[in-house]
Amino acid sequence: MPTLTVRIGERSHVLSASVVLPVEAGESLSVELAAGGHWFGHGFSHVQPYPLETGRIANEHFAVNNIQCPAWMCSAGFVLLADTAEELTVRINADGDVRLTVACPGAAWQLHVFTAPTFPRAHRSFLKFVGWPPPAPAFAPGESFFCTWTQFPRCLTQERIISMARQIRAHGYPCTTLIVDDRWESCFGELEFGRDIPDPAALVRELHGMGFRVWLWVTPFVNREAATFADLAGRRILVPRRDGDGAALLKWWGGTAGLVDLTAPAGRTWYREQLLRLKRAYGVDGFKIDGGDAKYHPPLAEAAWHDYPGASGYSDLLLALCEEVAPHACETRTAWRSQSRRIVWREGGKDSHWGLDNGLAALVTLGLQSSLLGYDLLMPDMVPGRVQTMNVADPLPTDELMVRWTEASALFPLLQFSYLPWNYAAPTAAAVRGWASVHRALGPYVAELWTDRTSPLLRPLWYDDPGNAQLYTIADEFLLGGDVLAAPVLAAGVTQRDVVLPAGTWVDAWNATTHVAGRLAGHAAPCPGMPLFVRASRSDVLAAIQPVLARIARGTVPSGITTATYIAGLNRDLNVTG
Repeated sequence: MPTLTVRIGERSHVLSASVVLPVEAGESLSVELAAGGHWFGHGFSHVQPYPLETGRIANEHFAVNNIQCPAWMCSAGFVLLADTAEELTVRINADGDVRLTVACPGAAWQLHVFTAPTFPRAHRSFLKFVGWPPPAPAFAPGESFFCTWTQFPRCLTQERIISMARQIRAHGYPCTTLIVDDRWESCFGELEFGRDIPDPAALVRELHGMGFRVWLWVTPFVNREAATFADLAGRRILVPRRDGDGAALLKWWGGTAGLVDLTAPAGRTWYREQLLRLKRAYGVDGFKIDGGDAKYHPPLAEAAWHDYPGASGYSDLLLALCEEVAPHACETRTAWRSQSRRIVWREGGKDSHWGLDNGLAALVTLGLQSSLLGYDLLMPDMVPGRVQTMNVADPLPTDELMVRWTEASALFPLLQFSYLPWNYAAPTAAAVRGWASVHRALGPYVAELWTDRTSPLLRPLWYDDPGNAQLYTIADEFLLGGDVLAAPVLAAGVTQRDVVLPAGTWVDAWNATTHVAGRLAGHAAPCPGMPLFVRASRSDVLAAIQPVLARIARGTVPSGITTATYIAGLNRDLNVTG
């Protein structure tokens, strides 16, 4: 068995078996990263290193913020889990010291250690402990989700939703879920349709008639200006102030609000009834869950929670309630210890650029880290990121970025669009549509994986070949299941790249040439044309995707151009140019 030395406070422990160790409040766990080999886990970081030791993370207030879990795992065959919902201090090579340190200043906690002769075996023990996998979803894989957010940010109307749905059908996308995002409400937290959606029941009926399930964007915030705010504050449905003067307030990106106290029976009952009312009154099928992050709690010194759940405990209460109301019909970007929930996981908003700093490259590395943490029923953020919704002065994504983003996303278990692909010129739109078709053709294969969740759906190259040391540092390739390998292009202007193949015999899905494990130097990667390989034993998967790939015109989208001119600003007006 491997060994790993960790230090807790003044005590050293040589770990060689799975164990639970107590850690006192304020004590630090400290591990030399080099002793464990390569490190993974942690979850979202704005700059997303993979493996973790290749970057620097200093988080003095580590608590739920997008998809995370306080677990760190290493290629030597260990998983370290901080079993707490309290705020942590986490530093990973923060000062170039090549150490992992974890502390909880405010409370004692337990360190769960899982180990085995190989990393995948230790990893499976960790996943079993946290409750992975949840039951397989009832819906069929392979569809493209569409969301209104980047196409109609804060300028949403009933007519625009219907128009978007009709365009999706006209362009032939395999989509059965349409997500109605921000600004459907009369006011944040009222959970009632506003003036721009005058007949929501008719809207949902029409969308159902076109074959769409309808999910609504919801948060646990009730804004101060909401008509219901005073009543909810008076009934202590919102987290109250300690001094008894109404609701404790917080600031979020939508304004100043109170937070529904899901630790209180009255708060939980009220929120549950609002979601059920949306389903019963209008036929809504599910929900896009936003919020739940620790940074969007009211200040603890001012809040009189019914039963404070810790900095990271609230998000799971929110997910549990939504799962109860609409199992497998909800998606979320926030999680801490929720791997057992019947929820679709979504990467938090990505910026529409190339890099590891929350761009396209980070989409891939966060996908790998999230899946290893047990959040593998995963969709990346909307293709091609947030566009101009964070800053209206940002440039529109280039055609190349749009295609490359789609190529990488299409090999995730789930795929989501918002900024409409047909905003671009015909060759670009056709390339994007082609990759959505590849995603659809992989549906039966993904359905097979869903029914046999013994390993993550999305996985790093080393997972089925743990003895191959060179695979642990590859951050720009990934496997869907064990038999489909994607090598996305994550930088502008690149038309060829090296590809590393793990153990086995692989078939190039573009030209049916066969390759064995090893490095393919300078492999063709035109735009469109992401390198894609299928294990030779899976002739069924190859037969499903090759006819679809044959319809993609490789190399037809040049670098450095932007044919899209569609702009939808962050106000109530829609501005379309071109």
